[in-house]
Amino acid sequence: MMKNISYYELLKHPQWQKKRLEVLQHADFECEYCGTNKKTLHVHHAYYEKGLKPWEYPEQSLHCLCEDCHKNAQDRKQLLERQLGRIDLADMDTLLGFAMGLEVQNYPMVVLDVFSYEVAVGIGRCWGLTAEEVIDALEEKTIDGWKLDELAKMKHKPS
Repeated sequence: MMKNISYYELLKHPQWQKKRLEVLQHADFECEYCGTNKKTLHVHHAYYEKGLKPWEYPEQSLHCLCEDCHKNAQDRKQLLERQLGRIDLADMDTLLGFAMGLEVQNYPMVVLDVFSYEVAVGIGRCWGLTAEEVIDALEEKTIDGWKLDELAKMKHKPS
């Protein structure tokens, strides 16, 4: 049982070492941001969730970064979290929608749950669509990247 084990100790665990090596190998032992293979490489967790062990995160949330890019990513994440604390809930939903829109540009198979008008606004802004166009295309309050791509191409098709 791994009760009350520090995060530092979890990073020594064989399951993390295996997952870490898989991430590094997948990136061909190069920084995914700057491409260097001349600096110490880290595995960056794009986010943290309470209760998850370091090796329990999905592959797409783990990134091979050199030590400099890793520090920059952590600093930007801290700035973003600070900024999130300064905006209201509706604006946060719009920003969340925009981020969801960015995600499905890279992973079109992801199905997005559009749970508020503001989320639809954010998704629409990311894709060059109106919130109404996003809402009209929803199937059971969800939409995926393929559908958004289809809508954006139709909207921006020359007449």
